[in-house]
Order: sequence, then structure tokens, then C-alpha cells
Amino acid sequence: MKKLAILMALIMMLGMLTAAHAEILPPHGEGQIGLEAIVLCESLTLRRDPRASAAAVATIPYGNMIILTRERQADGWAACVLGDAEDSPSGWVKTDYLVVDPARYRTEKSTPVYAWNDTSAPKVALLDSNVTLPILKDNGEWLIVSLRGATGWIHVPGHKAAGAAPSAAAETASPRQSGERFTDTIVMEGMEETVHYEHVVSGSIGFEMDYDYETFLRKSESNRETFISAWDNPQSPENYLEIRRSAESVDAAAAAISEALSREYSLVEEPYALDHVDGCIRIEASEWKDSGMMADSLETFYIIPAQDGCRIARVHVSIEGSEGFGRRFVYMMNTFRVLDRQAK
Repeated sequence: MKKLAILMALIMMLGMLTAAHAEILPPHGEGQIGLEAIVLCESLTLRRDPRASAAAVATIPYGNMIILTRERQADGWAACVLGDAEDSPSGWVKTDYLVVDPARYRTEKSTPVYAWNDTSAPKVALLDSNVTLPILKDNGEWLIVSLRGATGWIHVPGHKAAGAAPSAAAETASPRQSGERFTDTIVMEGMEETVHYEHVVSGSIGFEMDYDYETFLRKSESNRETFISAWDNPQSPENYLEIRRSAESVDAAAAAISEALSREYSLVEEPYALDHVDGCIRIEASEWKDSGMMADSLETFYIIPAQDGCRIARVHVSIEGSEGFGRRFVYMMNTFRVLDRQAK
């Protein structure tokens, strides 16, 4: 019996050793300087200032790790350094081509990467042993990983996603297809109104929702989606809904937005639940800070949790449009669902 026990212990140890390189490494978390991020595009330019026209400091190749020190909320720029030495280059990069503090998968042996989550799907790559890749999405037995600007699926039999329970986004995913059009009924000024919606799925920003395509024009950019009143000047609209992705936590993003708005406005900040999202924060700015009078335009921010940070929806309406456009935006936001981030 004693020999058998020793043999079993040796077998278990060997099993642990052979599996040592096939593991999922958790996110590092924030270090002394900031959060680590990995470059997903072929090369990323580090610039002196948060402007596309600013002087280039360095070019960062795919797969390199940088340290984010802070993020500029307005237009998707992040301040970063390229190392922890005192003389490490520093500057600004666009966050569209980064994955921030990801978990990682390290292969044990030759590992196929599939085009989708099916072992009969075409193989898009065959990894050598001891290769480490950032995980973009953990679906349990299937992981989405970054592959030099593209994505692929790795099968990990028996693996369960962190927390073992499906995310709220997965539980509430819409059955509608991107671009699908349909009609629905909303209530405006006590009267039912038929609205013509189009379903939007934005993989680059990580959300889906329905928008009233007869009332709003959709403007798609790499780092934001904007829905503008069809009667406004698209270059300087007064009534619009803008949605973007942030790598910050909900609390950090809410604090930054509150700090910026509180210089001019009296704020109402509260926990809020959309129809398909629990636990977001809503910030409303409707009065001038000093006079207490109604502002010329109203701002409402929804800061919505996601696995890779948060989604920030900004509603901007004029006083004249606050009832009509404002209420339509509320209906649109109640169709909002978070998608896990996908690499561009």
C-alpha cells in the first residue's frame, strides 16, 4: 500500500509538471506605474502629444507590452511609458489597438487555432509549445486569442471561464442580426408611436443596440459610434448619443467624468439599471453650478461595466429637444447590451 501511495504521488507530480506550460495566466493588475497593455496591431506609434499630427517618439511593434499611466477620456488616447526605467520613452498612444491587462494562455504543446469555436472549423494557425497569447474572451472551453492583428479560437477541454457563471452580457444577448430592421412602439407625450429601428452590432467598441434610423443618422468611427439627430448639422450637432469603449473601471471613469462636469454643472450621480445591463452609473448634468438655472444643453452619461473596462454612453440634447430626443435616447439605451471586446 505504501509503494502504491508513493507511485500515485509520483504520477500526480508528473501530471502537474507536464501541464505546467498549458495554463491560463491571470491579469497582472495595476502595478506601481499603471496597467500593462499589449499592442494588437502590426505597429503602433507613440506620439509626444494626444494628437494624430503630433511628433512620433517611437514605433511599438505587435505584441510589445507598454504601461498605461492615464487615459484621456475625450478621444481614446492613453498616456504610457515603454518601461519602468527612469529614462524609458513616454508619450501617448491610441487605445483602439491595445488590450489592457489581459489574461494570457500559454501552450503546452503544438496547439491549433480555429476560425471559430468548432474543432471542425478551418485552422488559422498552429502554435508551437510554450507560446503565450493574450486572451480577448474566455468562453470556458473556448478562448478567443489575439493573432497578430487577427483573432482565433483555442479549444481548452474542461476549462471553465473565470467565475464559472456566464456573464450578464452572454445571458442577455440579442437574437437580432446586425443591420436587421423592425418596428416597435414607444410612448411619447402620452401617445403610442410606431418607431422604425435598426439593430447595430459594434464589435470594435463592444456593444449592440437598436436605433431609430428615421430620426437619427449613424456615424461609425474606429473608436466611437454616434447617433445624431437627422435635423442637426452633423459637424456640430446638438442632439446626439455617443458610445465609446474605455479601459478604465466604471468607478474610475465615473470619477473622471464627474470631475470634468462638476466645474460647470450641478450633478446627479446614481446607480442605474438599464433593461439589459445591471449596475451601471448614470451621471446627469442639467443645471449651471453657480446659478442653479437650467443649462442650455443637457448631458447624461451612462458608465456601463464590461470585462475589459467599461462602455461610456454620452447623451447630449438641447433644451428644446430634451423631451423628444431625450426620451428617444432613453428607449434606445434600454436596448443596449455589452459585447466582449474584439480586436480590430
